Amino acid sequence: MKSTVIEVAGIFVLFGFMLLNVKGFLEAPKMLSIFFVNAHSFFLCYYQGSAQGSYLYLFPFVMAMIYFLRVRKNDLGVTIFIIATTLNLLSIVLLLPYHSPLEPVDETICHRHLVLNILINFVLVCVFFYFVLRLLDFKERRNKRDIAALKLVEIELLQAKGKAEKAAAAKARFMSNMSHELRTPLNAIIGTMHLLIQEQESLHDSDHFKVLKDSSEHMLQLVNEVLDFSKLDEGKLEFVQESFDLGPTLQQAADSFIPVVQQKNIQLYVEADVLPAGRKVVGDEMRLKQVLLNLLSNAVKFTESGSVRLASRVIRLTESGVEMRFSVTDTGIGIAAEKLPIIFESFTQADAETTRKYGGSGLGLSICRELVKKMGSALHVSSEPGKGSVFYFDVMLPFQQQVMIVPKEKLRGLQKLTGVRILLVEDNAVNMKIARRFLHSWGASINTAENGQVAWDLFQQEPYDLLLVDLEMPLMDGKALLEQVRNINKDVPAIAFTAAVYENMYDDLQKHGFNGYLHKPFRPDEMHRKILRHIVKK
Repeated sequence: MKSTVIEVAGIFVLFGFMLLNVKGFLEAPKMLSIFFVNAHSFFLCYYQGSAQGSYLYLFPFVMAMIYFLRVRKNDLGVTIFIIATTLNLLSIVLLLPYHSPLEPVDETICHRHLVLNILINFVLVCVFFYFVLRLLDFKERRNKRDIAALKLVEIELLQAKGKAEKAAAAKARFMSNMSHELRTPLNAIIGTMHLLIQEQESLHDSDHFKVLKDSSEHMLQLVNEVLDFSKLDEGKLEFVQESFDLGPTLQQAADSFIPVVQQKNIQLYVEADVLPAGRKVVGDEMRLKQVLLNLLSNAVKFTESGSVRLASRVIRLTESGVEMRFSVTDTGIGIAAEKLPIIFESFTQADAETTRKYGGSGLGLSICRELVKKMGSALHVSSEPGKGSVFYFDVMLPFQQQVMIVPKEKLRGLQKLTGVRILLVEDNAVNMKIARRFLHSWGASINTAENGQVAWDLFQQEPYDLLLVDLEMPLMDGKALLEQVRNINKDVPAIAFTAAVYENMYDDLQKHGFNGYLHKPFRPDEMHRKILRHIVKK
């Protein structure tokens, strides 16, 4: 009777361990089953004798092995089980009696019990094997379905990623092509306008010419803002680290608005703290100027009377650099306090009335905020309706470590580019004519080529001080031309003369051997400054 109770209890307890294991409770059932299966067999053999009880060991042992199939990756658990079971079997054989002293039976009954126990255990093992294998099969099918679903999701994600990458590449190509297509005619319009100003002073007072000038420059500003916003949105706007003078940069930014402030009869002031003599700062002059131009443009646009003030103040001066605060202050219409949080959002202005009256894309301040953030700072504003606004930001600018000293006589000789030999490579006839006229007016000696192949032939015939090369041309483009040039001459300065805008443009041009680039449409003073910079370095 006692052995029967032990046997039945053992079946249910071990079955409970397996259920716990299926539910995910691995550690507790594992250790308890190791202990229980050995205790179970020991007490059975003790009450019935090893002649009968040892066979009853078959069922719990097999159940325990099925259990360990589920935790077979745990080598420690299997090892403990084998050692404990081996010691238990040895103790049963060596220590326990062959026939039970507590429940003595004759040989005939003992034999019947033995046969019955073996049959019952065999049936139970088969049944449990069947259900356990069905359970494992069910879990395996479910796992396969889960894996198939995960693989399907992974495939869909990869497809979506591929589509997104293709869309991003198509967008980048579109923006580059549109940049080229928009800037090329704009370059012809603005370049021709500057030539007319240079040749006919009377045009300064022409209302029709003023409309042409303002409209073309407004169109160029819109194109630049849209392209910059697109690159900022993708995180691909590049910053160049070059040395420059802060004073001239501020003055150039302010000078751009002299005609407008004179027409509006407002005052424009530039106040700049003086840096130590001869010290240049390192940063992206073009991007800094872009922020200042945007802020000045807004200040001038929204100021009907009073003044606009551009200032740079030294906050902290060290041996290695200077922390500057740049600010633009106006006495214009101001901004209501509740509108301040939204003015830096894309395509947003303070209110619809402002948009109708003053125009604008609503991108300027958004771009300024992102550019200033790229400089490691933040753009701030304080304003009061009817009294004006102040936009300001602080930037740490390192000093140039190695200051290049240029002989004064050499610098004076190059101010007008007199005698400088330039190879101008441009496939657009209008752009070629405009650039050539300006270069000739500065005294440079010019040779021109309408594609890379013609330029390569000319380069091999005589030396040049500088190459001004368009990137997109028939027969041989600008990159292919410069690759051949660099095979025989590593030092001649080369400036990419291009309307294209694309990802990692500055790094890509440097990799192909260019020393810098000049965007179309170009400003004559910018072209002169970049040419002069590279000729002086040479």
